[in-house]
Amino acid sequence: MLDFERASMNAFKQVFDQFSLMNYFFHLCQSVQRRIQKSFKIKYRTDKSFALAFRLVVFLAFVPLEHIESAFEALSMHIAGTYPELMAIVNYFELTYLGLAQPDGTRAGTKFSIEHWNHYEMVLIDPDYPRTSNMVEGFHLGFKCKVNRPKPSVQEYFRAVRDQQVTTDYHLDRLAAGMTPAKKRKTTNHVLYKICEDFIEYSSVLNYMFKVAQYFGHEI
Repeated sequence: MLDFERASMNAFKQVFDQFSLMNYFFHLCQSVQRRIQKSFKIKYRTDKSFALAFRLVVFLAFVPLEHIESAFEALSMHIAGTYPELMAIVNYFELTYLGLAQPDGTRAGTKFSIEHWNHYEMVLIDPDYPRTSNMVEGFHLGFKCKVNRPKPSVQEYFRAVRDQQVTTDYHLDRLAAGMTPAKKRKTTNHVLYKICEDFIEYSSVLNYMFKVAQYFGHEI
């Protein structure tokens, strides 16, 4: 799992070509939201329907790959009919993450492959897989607290590494002794799994996307 940085993605594919690469859903949301903040900051915060219409585009990440085109077409028509000013965001998303449609029905090359940011299959394979980098950032924050200053000396750095290794060994020993790890924070990932699993049961792909939006906290 990586963010949307071309250099790191290319480096990963060169070194770990046997593994699949995925982009974080959180960073997909961030990249689109940065566009909205430039022109519609106040309206986004005060108009819930407007905020939902804007965010619908990122929920294409949970549409099956074979239905992406029909979902994008339905979404474009919905937004054009309700908030036409948001078509600039839709066009940006198409250019960056889908590729411009060609006369022959194909799409031009895009900066980021659909397979890298679409999470539908991953939800069905493992509902608890991370969609954000929170775990890694949490570890970095904890390690930063051990170092305790921006530019530590070599001795301070290695002392922090040693302390972190002691903590890691402690947890590994507990697991080896059959002790259960600390309880995970309760999640609702099973709800998203059920929504994705029931994709074909929805009357339209747009209704399905509304349900995904509802899962992520948007009132319909």
